[in-house]
Amino acid sequence: MTTTVENSQPNTKPEVDPEPEKPIEKSDMEDEKPVEPVEVDADLSKRIIKQLEYYFGNKNLLHDKFMLREITLDNGWISLDTMLNFKRLAGICSDKVIIASAVHHSSSDIVKVNDNFTKIRRNPDNPLPKNDDDYKTKSNAKTIYAKGFPLDMTIDQAEGFFGAHGEMCFVKLRKNADNKFKGSVFVEFVKQEDADKFLEQKDLKYKEDDDSALIIMTRNGYFDSKKHKVNDGSKNGGEEADSKVPEIEDVEYEKGRVLRIPNLENIATDRESIKGLFADHKVSWVNFQRGEKEAFVRFDGSAGEALKSAMSDGDKVMLCGSEIQPVVLEGEEELEYWKKAAQEKLNFFNRKRKFDRSGRGRSKRRKY
Repeated sequence: MTTTVENSQPNTKPEVDPEPEKPIEKSDMEDEKPVEPVEVDADLSKRIIKQLEYYFGNKNLLHDKFMLREITLDNGWISLDTMLNFKRLAGICSDKVIIASAVHHSSSDIVKVNDNFTKIRRNPDNPLPKNDDDYKTKSNAKTIYAKGFPLDMTIDQAEGFFGAHGEMCFVKLRKNADNKFKGSVFVEFVKQEDADKFLEQKDLKYKEDDDSALIIMTRNGYFDSKKHKVNDGSKNGGEEADSKVPEIEDVEYEKGRVLRIPNLENIATDRESIKGLFADHKVSWVNFQRGEKEAFVRFDGSAGEALKSAMSDGDKVMLCGSEIQPVVLEGEEELEYWKKAAQEKLNFFNRKRKFDRSGRGRSKRRKY
């Protein structure tokens, strides 16, 4: 089952007492009553299972600190109430019985539902692999890069195209800083042999009547080619290398650390006022210039907890006398924020290196 990339940080994290006075009995947590499964529309069931397999799949679960914490609380089980805090799942279906029934009827080897239809978990017969160098090497070897797709291609169309060549772990449409599709994708196949067969195809086209064939290579091969281009530019005098900064493709980051504050153009505020709003939490960075329409606030800890602490008067957040509507970044929007931040940092150091090499950045000795 194919999955799309999405941050699985929910809007509200349940508060957990790190040192409970006594063990919480099952009857204290919830009054579980048996529920009979219901029939679920085939298309809806497919979408539900696809999203749940993303949350509990290797690609997400290995890196999602919230999910990793939750699965330690109840022998791997997570309540459907908690799962419905994820906006994408709730947008597909908010009925717990339907979600549970979809899992019950499915042949998924990743997710399982409990007998009372109140919780789901990762299939214990398909345990999470260790996130070690061996796993990363194997994952990279099964991941391919392909370029030459129409810019209006959707994720469903991409999944349909690659699905004809084998089962996939994920498909990622690569996007630019404006969140627009660039015409290239990364795809990880479940089986190494399917990835190898795909790479062996010559003159493969997205559609038969396309003028050009797709550019296909391994993920590692793609990044190696990017490095060679930069190095070649350096050998040819340096100007090309200076002007062409390598584009950030992948970035590692802690999920749920950034707030976006929109609609600030009519509020007389500044960085210090925004930072002061979250005085009880450590703010590591504020992206904002006076007069801009929105701000991004990065925290060392949970942005959701910082947002909660700033609320008052019926869950309102006030800044300089005006109500604001901050939101925790998640999914593709969160990924693009971190990619842009990493790119800006890389661009800064590239400009600094060029400035220093020109001699203008070095102090000159005075002649007496």
